[in-house]
Amino acid sequence: MYMTSVRRYLCLLLALLVSTTLFAANFDQQLVENINRMARDMHLARRAISESGIKGAAAAAAFSKESASVDNLKRLFSKIETPEQAERAAQQIKLYGYRVTNQTEKRAFEQSLNLLEARVKYLAQTENPRLMGNLKSIQALRKEFAGNLARVDTNVSERVQMLARTSTTAPRSNTRSDAQLGAYVIKGNTAFSVYSPDATEVKLHIFKNAADKKGVEYVMTKSNRGIWHHILPGELYGTYYGYTADGPKTPGFLFDPERLLSDPYAFANVDHNGKSIVVDRTFKWTDQGFKGPISKDAIIYEMHVKDFTAHGSSGVTGPHKGGYLGMLHGKGTSRVLGHLKELGVNVIQLMPIHEFDNNYAGVVNHWGYMTSHFFAPECSFATGKAGQAVKELKTLINGLHKEGMAVVLDVVFNHTAEGDHRGLPINFKGFDNPGYYRLMDDRKFYWNGTGCGNEMRTESPMTSKMILDSLKYWTKEFHVDGFRFDLGTIIDKKTMQAIIDELPQDNILTAEPWAADWQRNQWGKSDFRNTRLSKWNDDYREKIRSFISGQGSRNDVMTVMAGSCFWWTAKPSESLNYLEAHDGYTLNDLYKGDKKKTRLAAITLLTAQGVPMIHAGQEFNRSKGGNHNSYDQDNNTNYIDWTVKDKNRDIFELYSGLIGLRKKYPNFRQAVALNSQHLEWIQPANSNGLGMFLKGKDNFLVLLNGDSKDWVNFKLPIGGVWQVVCDGEKVKDAGLYTAEGDYNVPPTTGVILRK
Repeated sequence: MYMTSVRRYLCLLLALLVSTTLFAANFDQQLVENINRMARDMHLARRAISESGIKGAAAAAAFSKESASVDNLKRLFSKIETPEQAERAAQQIKLYGYRVTNQTEKRAFEQSLNLLEARVKYLAQTENPRLMGNLKSIQALRKEFAGNLARVDTNVSERVQMLARTSTTAPRSNTRSDAQLGAYVIKGNTAFSVYSPDATEVKLHIFKNAADKKGVEYVMTKSNRGIWHHILPGELYGTYYGYTADGPKTPGFLFDPERLLSDPYAFANVDHNGKSIVVDRTFKWTDQGFKGPISKDAIIYEMHVKDFTAHGSSGVTGPHKGGYLGMLHGKGTSRVLGHLKELGVNVIQLMPIHEFDNNYAGVVNHWGYMTSHFFAPECSFATGKAGQAVKELKTLINGLHKEGMAVVLDVVFNHTAEGDHRGLPINFKGFDNPGYYRLMDDRKFYWNGTGCGNEMRTESPMTSKMILDSLKYWTKEFHVDGFRFDLGTIIDKKTMQAIIDELPQDNILTAEPWAADWQRNQWGKSDFRNTRLSKWNDDYREKIRSFISGQGSRNDVMTVMAGSCFWWTAKPSESLNYLEAHDGYTLNDLYKGDKKKTRLAAITLLTAQGVPMIHAGQEFNRSKGGNHNSYDQDNNTNYIDWTVKDKNRDIFELYSGLIGLRKKYPNFRQAVALNSQHLEWIQPANSNGLGMFLKGKDNFLVLLNGDSKDWVNFKLPIGGVWQVVCDGEKVKDAGLYTAEGDYNVPPTTGVILRK
């Protein structure tokens, strides 16, 4: 009888857990779908009234659909029982509120909030008084959005929605400029197009020189899609241009007919705040047949263009020093291009090369995370500022492809160099400030979940289109092989999904799954599971760093070494593993020059399941003198000192050897979540020790000891002789020596055995 009661209790508990899990898995998606459906039905009802009157048959049918969608939402909310579920629903409605662009979406938001409030109020009064706290949160949420939603401009939204329905290959009107933004040379003419839906006048200004104060003005013509265009005779390559725009002076708009604006779609620009350039983009590619690695096989090398060759030790001199073309120097040597080949990485991830503000708000902005133009390459890395960057960057990518290395761009679509309310318009603000940016209730100010002054309104159809246009442009025009999305969760979920769906399937895609302000996240780590998007794994970084310091949790280490599949990934390639990046301390600085720890870091990184990333100089124990945030250091703090490689040749050879093993043996880069067919764990008595038995045609043992004082004994899982291919300092595929029976691993050391 007692056992029967226990079983009944366990069954009830299991049912409750399953029910809770299913609620979490399905509720968010159902709620968003229901709100969107309700907004659509409200829109149809409103349109039917305008066409046939409130008593018309069409209006009656539309009202019936609207009523049905409201009832569906009521039924969904009836599943809510707990404060946690009510909070989850409120958060989803809040995220929907941030994306409201028109009156019907506003009504859907308000109706959803009303229905949720009614359900929570009923539960709080009849079943669970704890829900009174949720009731107060819902009321605060309504207050938060009241001012912002009151200013929703339906006319702007409808025009933008119409534009969004046209892709970059939209049906052409009489002029190419009406379908394609930017400056194009077409059949002996040059067409200029710029988007500004609320402008009352836009003028094109043509200049002979970059420094000219006054040019020739042309009044542009506006299409019914909010695009202004003008065509001039002649192939105007090398011509400088800009725009002025006038329009409403109401809150949120920043029109100034006296301020020259650059082209948001400029393919070349003079610095971040200069004139745009009509540039000849023709280039003879010789990388035919190049195919980069698929995501699970990628070994990513994160680097900054200037830093790689700006130091005197690089051997690069003259105009190529610190630039795109400088990276192709050193072939056949142990520096620059020769170094990359010697190391063996197969993906080069360039820190931002979109045109950026190099001196943001009076402070040096060396890393490039203040983008001003999403189609123009940074001109300071080129031999000149008259459009040379276009050809020189293509030359670099073409050269890297010929050496077998793919190229990934670090892109920053979460904010721009225009900054907060104190920043002057450069381009986006002056053409469509409320369309390109998320504005607060007081429309003078910007949401700032990036910590950089503003957030791009990526959910706006035109901004979303611009992002996709940019990514497709770099893929097609520059043969780029993938993208890394800075502060990726500021990009709305719908746009992120479109990126995954619409970019070429062989593109490598990775993102930071966080924002500077966690409350501004549009999605989280567990979103986009089982897609090709990988996410920077800070769990891996922190758990392994702790383990190397002798303080880690073995269970956590097992999870991240296996690709974090029990936490938030569906397969290992969704985890981008790193221990050093441009942000934070170098490993050498973090561990205060302790080579045993940096060697163990290398072994854990390159034997873990997932996509490994190495930061430039990590492979030879580079130091930044303890500077953990060197974004403003355009000097030797960031420049790669190649003499350090000579001093730490042992560390470099360890990395190179480990990369060779990883590329040769599939044990280290599985395509699916690992099970007992792929992996068994060895857990010795010392909890700072851990062994990975990776099965395959060749069997591997990775034995890790994070204890700084004691040796750890491991019993080898298969009898017979094993080859020790890495002893913690050296790597040799043929084997350094043999082992059998037990193996004792020294303190703070990792070894690899093969059988």
